[in-house]
Amino acid sequence: MTVLIITGSLIILILAIAWVQKIVYRRYWNVNLSFNVKASSNAIFEGDTIEIIESISNGKKLFLPWVHASYKFSRSSIQLSYLARTVYMGAQRSLLFVVGMNKTVSRKSRLEFSKRGYYEAKELSIASNNLFMTGFIKEDVPIHFGMLVYPRIVDYSESTIPLKKMLGDIIVKRFIDPDPFTFKGVREYQPYDSFRQVNWNATAKTGEIMSNIYDFTIYQDVTVLLDIHEYRLFDRDYVHEEAIRITAFICRSCINRGIPVSLICSAPDETPVKISSGMSSVHLEKLYTALAHIDLNKKTFSVAEYVPSSSEKAYILVSSFSERSEIEVSTGTDTVKLEVQNNASA
Repeated sequence: MTVLIITGSLIILILAIAWVQKIVYRRYWNVNLSFNVKASSNAIFEGDTIEIIESISNGKKLFLPWVHASYKFSRSSIQLSYLARTVYMGAQRSLLFVVGMNKTVSRKSRLEFSKRGYYEAKELSIASNNLFMTGFIKEDVPIHFGMLVYPRIVDYSESTIPLKKMLGDIIVKRFIDPDPFTFKGVREYQPYDSFRQVNWNATAKTGEIMSNIYDFTIYQDVTVLLDIHEYRLFDRDYVHEEAIRITAFICRSCINRGIPVSLICSAPDETPVKISSGMSSVHLEKLYTALAHIDLNKKTFSVAEYVPSSSEKAYILVSSFSERSEIEVSTGTDTVKLEVQNNASA
Protein backbone atom coordinates (compact mmCIF):
# COMPACT_ATOMS: atom_id res chain seq x y z
CA MET A 1 0.00 0.00 0.00
CA THR A 2 2.82 2.35 0.94
CA VAL A 3 4.62 1.61 -2.34
CA LEU A 4 1.48 2.44 -4.30
CA ILE A 5 1.05 5.70 -2.44
CA ILE A 6 4.67 6.69 -3.04
CA THR A 7 4.47 5.70 -6.69
CA GLY A 8 1.21 7.61 -7.17
CA SER A 9 2.67 10.65 -5.43
CA LEU A 10 5.73 10.58 -7.68
CA ILE A 11 3.57 10.32 -10.78
CA ILE A 12 1.41 13.23 -9.63
CA LEU A 13 4.54 15.23 -8.77
CA ILE A 14 6.09 14.53 -12.17
CA LEU A 15 2.88 15.45 -13.96
CA ALA A 16 2.65 18.63 -11.89
CA ILE A 17 6.24 19.55 -12.69
CA ALA A 18 5.67 18.79 -16.37
CA TRP A 19 2.53 20.94 -16.37
CA VAL A 20 4.22 23.85 -14.55
CA GLN A 21 7.36 23.81 -16.71
CA LYS A 22 5.19 23.63 -19.82
CA ILE A 23 3.39 26.81 -18.75
CA VAL A 24 6.68 28.50 -17.79
CA TYR A 25 8.34 27.65 -21.09
CA ARG A 26 5.31 28.67 -23.14
CA ARG A 27 5.26 32.04 -21.44
CA TYR A 28 8.95 32.88 -21.09
CA TRP A 29 10.84 30.88 -23.75
CA ASN A 30 11.26 33.86 -26.08
CA VAL A 31 11.91 36.50 -23.41
CA ASN A 32 15.34 38.10 -24.00
CA LEU A 33 15.89 35.68 -26.86
CA SER A 34 17.48 37.22 -29.95
CA PHE A 35 18.92 35.97 -33.23
CA ASN A 36 21.56 37.85 -35.17
CA VAL A 37 23.23 37.42 -38.56
CA LYS A 38 26.50 39.18 -39.32
CA ALA A 39 28.77 38.99 -42.34
CA SER A 40 32.48 39.68 -42.60
CA SER A 41 31.62 42.22 -45.30
CA ASN A 42 28.40 43.89 -46.40
CA ALA A 43 29.46 43.95 -50.03
CA ILE A 44 31.49 41.51 -52.12
CA PHE A 45 32.02 40.69 -55.79
CA GLU A 46 30.65 37.74 -57.74
CA GLY A 47 32.52 34.58 -56.91
CA ASP A 48 33.97 35.90 -53.64
CA THR A 49 33.64 33.95 -50.39
CA ILE A 50 32.64 35.54 -47.10
CA GLU A 51 32.10 34.35 -43.56
CA ILE A 52 28.64 34.61 -42.02
CA ILE A 53 28.19 34.39 -38.26
CA GLU A 54 24.73 33.35 -37.05
CA SER A 55 24.25 33.65 -33.29
CA ILE A 56 21.43 33.26 -30.79
CA SER A 57 21.44 34.87 -27.34
CA ASN A 58 19.42 33.69 -24.35
CA GLY A 59 19.45 36.45 -21.73
CA LYS A 60 17.40 34.73 -19.02
CA LYS A 61 17.75 32.01 -16.39
CA LEU A 62 15.87 29.42 -18.38
CA PHE A 63 17.66 26.60 -20.17
CA LEU A 64 16.51 25.94 -23.73
CA PRO A 65 17.10 22.27 -24.68
CA TRP A 66 17.00 23.19 -28.36
CA VAL A 67 16.21 26.18 -30.54
CA HIS A 68 15.58 25.82 -34.26
CA ALA A 69 16.02 28.94 -36.40
CA SER A 70 15.35 29.19 -40.11
CA TYR A 71 15.26 32.02 -42.61
CA LYS A 72 15.56 32.55 -46.35
CA PHE A 73 16.80 35.22 -48.69
CA SER A 74 14.38 37.10 -50.88
CA ARG A 75 15.95 36.21 -54.26
CA SER A 76 15.03 32.57 -54.80
CA SER A 77 16.57 32.31 -58.28
CA ILE A 78 20.12 32.98 -57.12
CA GLN A 79 22.29 30.08 -56.06
CA LEU A 80 25.31 29.95 -53.78
CA SER A 81 27.80 27.34 -52.67
CA TYR A 82 27.76 26.38 -48.98
CA LEU A 83 30.73 24.29 -47.95
CA ALA A 84 30.73 21.35 -50.40
CA ARG A 85 27.07 21.62 -51.35
CA THR A 86 25.05 23.83 -53.66
CA VAL A 87 21.83 25.30 -52.33
CA TYR A 88 19.36 27.87 -53.56
CA MET A 89 18.84 31.23 -51.95
CA GLY A 90 15.10 30.64 -51.74
CA ALA A 91 15.47 27.46 -49.69
CA GLN A 92 15.16 27.65 -45.92
CA ARG A 93 18.47 28.03 -44.13
CA SER A 94 18.07 25.98 -40.93
CA LEU A 95 20.17 25.94 -37.77
CA LEU A 96 19.79 24.03 -34.51
CA PHE A 97 21.15 25.38 -31.19
CA VAL A 98 21.31 24.24 -27.59
CA VAL A 99 21.31 27.39 -25.48
CA GLY A 100 22.04 27.53 -21.77
CA MET A 101 21.05 30.19 -19.25
CA ASN A 102 22.46 33.64 -20.09
CA LYS A 103 24.45 32.19 -22.97
CA THR A 104 25.21 33.09 -26.57
CA VAL A 105 25.85 30.39 -29.15
CA SER A 106 27.31 31.15 -32.59
CA ARG A 107 27.78 29.27 -35.85
CA LYS A 108 30.16 30.24 -38.64
CA SER A 109 29.59 29.50 -42.30
CA ARG A 110 31.58 30.31 -45.41
CA LEU A 111 29.37 31.24 -48.33
CA GLU A 112 30.34 31.75 -51.94
CA PHE A 113 27.97 34.04 -53.83
CA SER A 114 28.01 33.09 -57.48
CA LYS A 115 25.75 35.82 -58.88
CA ARG A 116 25.37 39.57 -58.70
CA GLY A 117 22.41 40.96 -56.78
CA TYR A 118 21.03 42.15 -53.47
CA TYR A 119 20.42 39.30 -51.05
CA GLU A 120 18.00 40.10 -48.25
CA ALA A 121 16.44 38.22 -45.34
CA LYS A 122 13.35 39.76 -43.77
CA GLU A 123 11.65 37.08 -41.68
CA LEU A 124 12.98 34.56 -39.19
CA SER A 125 11.10 31.49 -38.00
CA ILE A 126 12.25 30.39 -34.56
CA ALA A 127 11.00 27.36 -32.58
CA SER A 128 11.76 25.59 -29.30
CA ASN A 129 10.40 23.13 -26.77
CA ASN A 130 10.33 22.52 -23.02
CA LEU A 131 12.40 20.10 -20.95
CA PHE A 132 9.91 17.23 -21.33
CA MET A 133 9.44 17.89 -25.08
CA THR A 134 5.69 18.20 -24.56
CA GLY A 135 5.04 21.65 -25.99
CA PHE A 136 6.29 22.75 -29.41
CA ILE A 137 6.55 26.55 -29.52
CA LYS A 138 7.09 28.65 -32.63
CA GLU A 139 6.93 32.25 -33.75
CA ASP A 140 7.95 34.41 -36.72
CA VAL A 141 9.97 37.53 -36.04
CA PRO A 142 11.43 40.18 -38.37
CA ILE A 143 15.10 40.02 -39.26
CA HIS A 144 17.18 42.62 -41.05
CA PHE A 145 20.09 41.29 -43.05
CA GLY A 146 21.26 42.42 -46.45
CA MET A 147 24.18 41.49 -48.67
CA LEU A 148 25.32 43.29 -51.82
CA VAL A 149 27.07 41.27 -54.50
CA TYR A 150 28.76 43.53 -57.05
CA PRO A 151 29.30 42.50 -60.68
CA ARG A 152 32.38 40.37 -61.18
CA ILE A 153 35.52 42.30 -61.99
CA VAL A 154 36.59 41.30 -65.49
CA ASP A 155 39.70 42.70 -67.16
CA TYR A 156 38.56 42.67 -70.77
CA SER A 157 41.34 42.62 -73.32
CA GLU A 158 41.81 45.46 -75.77
CA SER A 159 40.73 43.16 -78.60
CA THR A 160 37.42 42.53 -76.82
CA ILE A 161 36.70 46.09 -75.72
CA PRO A 162 38.95 48.66 -77.41
CA LEU A 163 38.90 51.00 -74.44
CA LYS A 164 41.94 52.97 -75.59
CA LYS A 165 40.17 53.73 -78.83
CA MET A 166 37.03 54.85 -76.99
CA LEU A 167 38.74 56.96 -74.34
CA GLY A 168 41.71 58.14 -76.37
CA ASP A 169 40.02 61.30 -77.57
CA ILE A 170 38.91 62.09 -74.03
CA ILE A 171 42.26 61.94 -72.25
CA VAL A 172 44.43 63.59 -74.95
CA LYS A 173 45.19 67.30 -74.88
CA ARG A 174 42.48 68.89 -76.95
CA PHE A 175 43.99 72.30 -77.57
CA ILE A 176 47.40 73.47 -78.74
CA ASP A 177 47.13 76.52 -76.47
CA PRO A 178 46.70 76.14 -72.69
CA ASP A 179 43.28 76.62 -71.17
CA PRO A 180 43.19 80.12 -69.56
CA PHE A 181 40.67 78.85 -67.00
CA THR A 182 42.93 76.00 -65.79
CA PHE A 183 45.46 77.70 -63.48
CA LYS A 184 48.53 75.56 -62.73
CA GLY A 185 51.01 77.86 -60.95
CA VAL A 186 53.55 80.66 -61.44
CA ARG A 187 57.12 80.83 -62.76
CA GLU A 188 59.68 83.43 -63.81
CA TYR A 189 58.79 85.54 -66.79
CA GLN A 190 60.09 84.30 -70.16
CA PRO A 191 60.59 86.47 -73.27
CA TYR A 192 57.90 84.57 -75.18
CA ASP A 193 55.28 85.05 -72.43
CA SER A 194 52.30 87.27 -73.08
CA PHE A 195 52.06 90.49 -71.08
CA ARG A 196 48.65 89.31 -69.90
CA GLN A 197 50.28 86.36 -68.15
CA VAL A 198 52.19 88.55 -65.70
CA ASN A 199 51.15 87.90 -62.10
CA TRP A 200 51.55 91.30 -60.44
CA ASN A 201 50.97 90.06 -56.88
CA ALA A 202 53.71 87.42 -57.19
CA THR A 203 55.96 90.00 -58.90
CA ALA A 204 55.54 92.40 -55.97
CA LYS A 205 56.37 89.70 -53.42
CA THR A 206 59.43 88.26 -55.16
CA GLY A 207 60.83 91.40 -56.75
CA GLU A 208 61.04 89.58 -60.09
CA ILE A 209 58.59 89.48 -62.94
CA MET A 210 56.48 86.32 -62.53
CA SER A 211 54.10 84.76 -65.06
CA ASN A 212 51.01 82.61 -64.63
CA ILE A 213 51.12 79.16 -66.21
CA TYR A 214 48.03 77.27 -67.28
CA ASP A 215 47.36 73.61 -67.84
CA PHE A 216 45.77 71.96 -70.85
CA THR A 217 42.20 70.72 -70.83
CA ILE A 218 42.92 66.99 -70.63
CA TYR A 219 39.61 65.35 -69.80
CA GLN A 220 35.87 65.61 -69.86
CA ASP A 221 33.02 63.74 -68.23
CA VAL A 222 31.90 60.36 -69.51
CA THR A 223 28.30 59.21 -69.16
CA VAL A 224 27.69 55.47 -69.41
CA LEU A 225 24.22 54.44 -70.58
CA LEU A 226 23.30 50.87 -69.66
CA ASP A 227 20.38 49.50 -71.62
CA ILE A 228 19.04 46.09 -70.53
CA HIS A 229 15.55 46.57 -71.96
CA GLU A 230 14.16 43.28 -73.31
CA TYR A 231 13.01 43.49 -76.88
CA ARG A 232 12.36 39.79 -77.53
CA LEU A 233 10.99 36.90 -75.53
CA PHE A 234 14.06 34.68 -75.78
CA ASP A 235 16.56 37.13 -74.28
CA ARG A 236 18.90 35.31 -71.94
CA ASP A 237 19.95 36.61 -68.55
CA TYR A 238 23.63 35.95 -69.06
CA VAL A 239 23.66 38.49 -71.93
CA HIS A 240 22.29 41.16 -69.59
CA GLU A 241 24.72 40.13 -66.85
CA GLU A 242 27.62 40.50 -69.28
CA ALA A 243 26.37 43.98 -70.22
CA ILE A 244 26.35 44.89 -66.52
CA ARG A 245 29.92 43.58 -66.11
CA ILE A 246 31.02 45.61 -69.14
CA THR A 247 29.48 48.71 -67.58
CA ALA A 248 31.33 48.08 -64.32
CA PHE A 249 34.57 47.60 -66.28
CA ILE A 250 34.14 50.87 -68.18
CA CYS A 251 33.29 52.85 -65.01
CA ARG A 252 36.30 51.44 -63.18
CA SER A 253 38.61 52.08 -66.14
CA CYS A 254 37.48 55.71 -66.44
CA ILE A 255 38.01 56.40 -62.74
CA ASN A 256 41.42 54.68 -62.82
CA ARG A 257 42.39 57.07 -65.65
CA GLY A 258 41.16 60.11 -63.72
CA ILE A 259 38.08 60.62 -65.89
CA PRO A 260 34.84 61.59 -64.08
CA VAL A 261 32.05 59.15 -64.94
CA SER A 262 28.28 59.15 -64.45
CA LEU A 263 25.75 56.38 -65.00
CA ILE A 264 22.22 56.11 -66.32
CA CYS A 265 20.61 52.67 -66.33
CA SER A 266 17.23 50.97 -66.42
CA ALA A 267 15.24 50.41 -63.26
CA PRO A 268 12.27 48.12 -62.46
CA ASP A 269 10.00 51.01 -61.46
CA GLU A 270 10.17 52.59 -64.95
CA THR A 271 12.36 55.46 -63.76
CA PRO A 272 16.05 55.73 -64.61
CA VAL A 273 18.80 55.27 -62.09
CA LYS A 274 20.99 58.35 -62.41
CA ILE A 275 24.36 58.53 -60.68
CA SER A 276 25.99 61.93 -60.98
CA SER A 277 29.56 62.43 -62.14
CA GLY A 278 32.53 61.61 -59.91
CA MET A 279 35.86 59.82 -59.92
CA SER A 280 36.62 58.82 -56.31
CA SER A 281 36.71 55.33 -54.82
CA VAL A 282 33.53 56.16 -52.92
CA HIS A 283 31.87 57.14 -56.18
CA LEU A 284 32.96 53.85 -57.78
CA GLU A 285 31.40 51.96 -54.87
CA LYS A 286 28.19 53.91 -55.46
CA LEU A 287 28.21 52.84 -59.11
CA TYR A 288 28.79 49.20 -58.13
CA THR A 289 25.88 49.41 -55.67
CA ALA A 290 23.52 50.69 -58.37
CA LEU A 291 24.56 47.84 -60.69
CA ALA A 292 24.12 45.26 -57.91
CA HIS A 293 20.52 46.40 -57.29
CA ILE A 294 19.39 45.81 -60.89
CA ASP A 295 16.73 43.09 -60.86
CA LEU A 296 16.45 41.29 -64.19
CA ASN A 297 13.29 39.50 -63.04
CA LYS A 298 11.34 42.74 -63.26
CA LYS A 299 10.32 44.72 -66.30
CA THR A 300 12.76 47.43 -67.32
CA PHE A 301 12.59 50.29 -69.79
CA SER A 302 14.85 51.50 -72.58
CA VAL A 303 17.37 54.30 -72.06
CA ALA A 304 17.36 55.20 -75.77
CA GLU A 305 15.68 58.52 -75.02
CA TYR A 306 18.72 59.56 -72.99
CA VAL A 307 21.11 59.15 -75.92
CA PRO A 308 21.75 62.69 -77.26
CA SER A 309 21.88 63.41 -80.97
CA SER A 310 24.81 65.76 -80.42
CA SER A 311 26.73 66.70 -77.31
CA GLU A 312 30.06 68.04 -76.13
CA LYS A 313 30.13 65.26 -73.52
CA ALA A 314 31.20 61.70 -74.18
CA TYR A 315 28.52 59.01 -74.02
CA ILE A 316 29.12 55.27 -73.99
CA LEU A 317 26.08 53.09 -74.66
CA VAL A 318 26.19 49.50 -73.45
CA SER A 319 23.27 47.55 -74.89
CA SER A 320 22.25 43.91 -74.52
CA PHE A 321 19.96 43.89 -77.54
CA SER A 322 21.81 40.91 -79.01
CA GLU A 323 24.50 38.44 -78.14
CA ARG A 324 26.88 41.16 -79.16
CA SER A 325 26.75 44.21 -76.91
CA GLU A 326 26.78 47.41 -78.94
CA ILE A 327 28.93 50.19 -77.54
CA GLU A 328 28.45 53.59 -79.10
CA VAL A 329 30.80 56.45 -78.27
CA SER A 330 29.72 60.00 -79.02
CA THR A 331 32.17 62.86 -78.52
CA GLY A 332 30.92 66.06 -80.01
CA THR A 333 30.00 65.46 -83.63
CA ASP A 334 32.01 62.22 -83.93
CA THR A 335 30.34 58.90 -83.22
CA VAL A 336 32.00 55.51 -83.07
CA LYS A 337 29.87 52.35 -82.89
CA LEU A 338 31.56 49.22 -81.59
CA GLU A 339 30.35 45.65 -81.21
CA VAL A 340 31.56 43.58 -78.27
CA GLN A 341 31.15 39.81 -78.21
CA ASN A 342 29.48 38.62 -75.01
CA ASN A 343 31.51 35.65 -73.73
CA ALA A 344 29.41 34.83 -70.66
CA SER A 345 28.54 31.24 -69.91
CA ALA A 346 25.08 30.02 -69.01
